[in-house]
Amino acid sequence: MKKCFISDGISGDSIKQMLHCFRPQFKSYAQGETIMRHSDQDQKIGVIQSGSAQLQSLDLNGNCSFLETYEERDIFGGLFLLPLDNFEYLVTAKEPSQIIFLDYQHIITPCRKLCPHHSQLINNLFLMAAEHSQALSLRLNILSQPTTRAKLLAYLNYTRCSTGKNPFTIPMSLSALAEYLCVDRSAMTRELRAMAQQGLIRSNKREFFLQD
Repeated sequence: MKKCFISDGISGDSIKQMLHCFRPQFKSYAQGETIMRHSDQDQKIGVIQSGSAQLQSLDLNGNCSFLETYEERDIFGGLFLLPLDNFEYLVTAKEPSQIIFLDYQHIITPCRKLCPHHSQLINNLFLMAAEHSQALSLRLNILSQPTTRAKLLAYLNYTRCSTGKNPFTIPMSLSALAEYLCVDRSAMTRELRAMAQQGLIRSNKREFFLQD
């Protein structure tokens, strides 16, 4: 399913006006480069124009925990975090990425002209935020499953239903899938092998066939 984007439903001429009104920043990041820190992102909204990024948290001991991945057309920023004391949040580029930054105050404060494209952009950002919330709810539901097999089956069932295909291709590598499911990659690989031997699935790299 195609994700909503900030420019959906906005004409080319209106986009030119928006560049003057909202003063967005377009920045490029190399793989591994820090895009945002929680301390300086409260008034910024980031949008992945191309590439991908990941959100991590750091505790006082320097332990790093993976929280979520942002793909193309995803939205992120301090407004979408649950900040906790003694934790620092980092958004880093997983690959070379193009990011659009919008200032929160510019978004919530209508210009004097009350331009229609301003309302459309706010609507688009609202839909993007809703999609982000739905993705988090889905992941929480998957992570709540009691075993690695249950997590895999929940994720594969969702992906099959969302694509409407069987076989289907998952939108991430197996390493990324293990990270997404918060399981050990080797343990996940063993579980996939056992599931295949029992006739539950057939798989070839990122392509899966799920038996009913």
